[in-house]
Amino acid sequence: MYNPLPILSTSVLNRQLSKDVPKVYFVRQTYLRGRQPGIRAAFLLRGYTLNEKSLAEKHFSLLRDDSNSFFYDARIPDHLRRLEFAASQPAAFKIFYVGKTTMEWRPPPEYQKKTKYFLQNNFPDWRTTRGKNKIWVGLFEEFGNLWLKFGFENEEHLIPFERIENY
Repeated sequence: MYNPLPILSTSVLNRQLSKDVPKVYFVRQTYLRGRQPGIRAAFLLRGYTLNEKSLAEKHFSLLRDDSNSFFYDARIPDHLRRLEFAASQPAAFKIFYVGKTTMEWRPPPEYQKKTKYFLQNNFPDWRTTRGKNKIWVGLFEEFGNLWLKFGFENEEHLIPFERIENY
């Protein structure tokens, strides 16, 4: 399973904690897309600012069936220590981080082909001309779920990443 998200590192965590508007709340969840041979589990960590507490709480509430989910408040020393430990990438685990909801994404060739076929089959009226009317594709994250956002002229569509993956 393809994973477009970066590994959490100490430098990434420190950057998120020390921004002008720092991330204070972090939600951890199981991240099946990050599984690899030889590791016990993969997790996804998503950061939220002080003003985004209600979003962080909503994200966490959607994970009630995930026994590995956790709500961190980086102002609590024990939570900060746990975040720092996660950023150290402990053996047998992979922890990934998503810091932005919309990400620049250059799909690998296999996904470029899948995206092209998906667009041809689902949006046959989207015709481009050289240098004009471009179709744009962006990777979008919401509450730990990945989406592709397609746009052409005045139209936009949000498609679950799995739809493209299984195409």
